[in-house]
Amino acid sequence: MELPHVSNTRPSIVKTIPKRLLFVDDEPNIRATLPVILRRYGFTVTVAGTIQQALKHIREKQFDLLLCDLNIEQEGDGLKVIRAMGEANPDCIKIILTAYPALETAVEGIHLSVDDYITKPTNADALVAVLAEKLTARQRKPRILTIANDDDALQAWRLLLEGRGYEVVSSGSAAGLEQCKEGSFDVLILGRSVSDIEKRTLIDATRHVGPLPVISIPKAHDAPPTNDADFYSEPDPQQALQRIADLVSKKAAASRTAS
Repeated sequence: MELPHVSNTRPSIVKTIPKRLLFVDDEPNIRATLPVILRRYGFTVTVAGTIQQALKHIREKQFDLLLCDLNIEQEGDGLKVIRAMGEANPDCIKIILTAYPALETAVEGIHLSVDDYITKPTNADALVAVLAEKLTARQRKPRILTIANDDDALQAWRLLLEGRGYEVVSSGSAAGLEQCKEGSFDVLILGRSVSDIEKRTLIDATRHVGPLPVISIPKAHDAPPTNDADFYSEPDPQQALQRIADLVSKKAAASRTAS
């Protein structure tokens, strides 16, 4: 692989996007130099020089990207690493480095959901541009959990929220209890069809996992708050949608500041 200097004009990468990268290559010179360049762009790089090292890292860590040579110890054995990453972390972006692209490899890569092929030699700026493009395209959407005991209400919330670019998980109050324990959501909405007793139980479940903003929608406009939600919204969905947008925006701003 060609290893040029890093230019002053760098591909733009959003700071808040996670950039944990596993780099697998059997050439010592490349392992010593390319990760240094990638780190200058903000990547957190783990390096492996063998299949076994790569598999060990995959078992022990979470990655956002995999950059893997096609031929490490044997011809085509980089696909073993691709396959293992796909099984352990399906959301990881998987990119193959190869000096000898072949139709059979491309077909196998398609089956393994490889995101791209990069042909050696390449330069660092072109490589990082590809990584940035793939990362930006796969930015995590804010996840909203909506819980209601009314199928029509759940469907309406799903349409409203997905239309604004959110990932939505909808559930009744019974199944929603397990969802609350996941800890992987950005906002929880408790619909007006969920009783106050159920709302308290659901809110308690989220509190045991970690901080999660909870929006409760009362049964009526003038109903007094009777549970421990963070926010109370009128049955008109526009108020709740604005509140969600504000919460998601504030979280994103906090992430940018932290990074």
